[in-house]
Amino acid sequence: MKNVVLIDRMTGVIPNKYEAVRVIAKEARRINALLIRGAQGETEEKPTMMALHRLLDHKIKYKFAGDEPKAAFEDEEE
Repeated sequence: MKNVVLIDRMTGVIPNKYEAVRVIAKEARRINALLIRGAQGETEEKPTMMALHRLLDHKIKYKFAGDEPKAAFEDEEE
């Protein structure tokens, strides 16, 4: 395996691993839409891995419905 990410690293950012995967999936869809429109140019990394790295680098803002924001990360692309 090339890229191995330990669940402990993800749950260090978002305690629930299932919620972490949902946040990553939503960010990957956003990144993919940007790539389709040509906003970010060519990249060798897949949108899912880009989203995972953004989560691990604390660059994703997220909030679950009805909750206060759980993290206040900087989002440089919006």
